[in-house]
Amino acid sequence: MKRILALLLAAFVFFACSDDTGTNSKHEEVPSSVVGWRSAGFTPVISFEWGGGLQNVTHSGNWLVLMDAWTSPIEGKSGKSTYSPRLFISRLGSDIWDTLVPPTSAYVKRIYADSFGVYIGTYNSEVFEYNPEKKEWKNLSVKKTNDSLWYHIYGIQRFNGRLIVSMAGYTESMGYYAKLLLQEGSEWLELQLPRIRKEMFVDSVIYDVSKTEPLLCVKAAEMDGNLYVGTGDGVWKLDEASLSWTELPKFPKMKWNANYHDVYEVEDLVVYKGALIAVDGTNDRVYQWDGSSNWLALDSMILPTIIRNGDSSYNIYRSSLRDIKDLATDGKHLFISGDASYPKVYMGDYGEPYGNIPKGWRAIMLGWCAEKRGCVSKDATYSLDIVGDTIYAAAWEGLFKMPLRDLDSAIAGQSDFKGFEKWQ
Repeated sequence: MKRILALLLAAFVFFACSDDTGTNSKHEEVPSSVVGWRSAGFTPVISFEWGGGLQNVTHSGNWLVLMDAWTSPIEGKSGKSTYSPRLFISRLGSDIWDTLVPPTSAYVKRIYADSFGVYIGTYNSEVFEYNPEKKEWKNLSVKKTNDSLWYHIYGIQRFNGRLIVSMAGYTESMGYYAKLLLQEGSEWLELQLPRIRKEMFVDSVIYDVSKTEPLLCVKAAEMDGNLYVGTGDGVWKLDEASLSWTELPKFPKMKWNANYHDVYEVEDLVVYKGALIAVDGTNDRVYQWDGSSNWLALDSMILPTIIRNGDSSYNIYRSSLRDIKDLATDGKHLFISGDASYPKVYMGDYGEPYGNIPKGWRAIMLGWCAEKRGCVSKDATYSLDIVGDTIYAAAWEGLFKMPLRDLDSAIAGQSDFKGFEKWQ
């Protein structure tokens, strides 16, 4: 979600995708003795020039859906390319992955799935619903035909049984514009949007937040009949009955070498044990909302790094977590990805057999990394999803899975503060 405006300013050329580069979907039986992470049967063909690593894993019923990070050459423009993610789908337990091709020449921007189906949003205002069982597509017609503006679909979520779609665009003449649409049968109700602060980088140092822009919902979570949305500047609540907005207090202010970030990009939201959990993407911290007025840090501490230069030294303050991509929960545990190549689990209220450990995130490394053999993925893990009793991880190099029954064994012997010692 970082640098949303940079994406808005990018130009995209739309045309049909070229030949599918394929996947390695060879099915391999997993010995009963294997504990921890193992391949989930999908290894993308990665191109140095065009990409292809995985970016997202989600599911609808008994179907897993993946999105990669493919780019395509722009016709007639030598050396130029455009972001054109591809989709892949497989039934749980199957060794066959099919390429999922939406009925549009526009490229995929956002994917969302729930028990009702799979939904994709494109770079030209379209939202399609896919029924995996019937293999049928439906255009949900979110954009009015008389609206000449060009929108990207940034968020799709379900709110009290109805879909809600966030879309935005940019033109030189109009500047930044956005819409939030709530499904009402076959129609779409446009909701009034508050204006949020806009971060402006001035003179290479100062952050100017005097300007505003319409709220853009990228991440969302439903709790207690309200919709909580993550924006480029904090979390807002949408009341179901009145469809009115309330701004939640900002995350605690961080000081980074005397420079202040006054705008807080929300990287992800999830509901965990009846509480709202948010990732402050600006400062790479995980917070829990207390339901009243405070964001409580879930042990994503701010640690000093001491840099020595001859006889002098100075501190750089940074979060103990880095570049968080995704949150996931099975209701009992809270997981993050993106901090390193391997996922982590929160230990603050893990429960048995560890009791309530007060601090830390423990790396889930068993089967992921092994001495003298390295890690199955060296890049970031971009997305997590939990289906039944199994957690799935979409990393750049492939899709991996682990039965949740292996979690205790997979974190045994790990430090609750992975890498803490090197910041001392």
